[in-house]
Amino acid sequence: MFLLPANLTIKQLDPRFKNKRVRNLYIIRNAKTTPEYSQVKPVLASLVGKAIASLTKTQGIGDLYRMYTQAQREHMDFNLISIPESFTLKEPKPFDTAYMNALYTLGYGLGAAKIPWQKVPPGLN
Repeated sequence: MFLLPANLTIKQLDPRFKNKRVRNLYIIRNAKTTPEYSQVKPVLASLVGKAIASLTKTQGIGDLYRMYTQAQREHMDFNLISIPESFTLKEPKPFDTAYMNALYTLGYGLGAAKIPWQKVPPGLN
């Protein structure tokens, strides 16, 4: 994920728009941002799979911190929502219909309940 190239600022674009705008950043992360325990078998394939999954998750959270820093620099309102820790259903296979429907129902319910957006990345609150 990215918000802006590192060498570009919104201030550089303002003269082109001829007026200053209120800017909001909304991030919907289709993943949890909290640690998830899973037991790994002591075989190479399982260990590599867990390592890659951990790396991917950590990079995604790092992206949130980078976008938060950019939003602060650009005076943008930062808003984040992700899958809550309370959602414990496991995806049995990629693109499993029941799993995807459960995620949709959860997201719809969060929106209907007007759950507040997080104003900072995980760990800063």
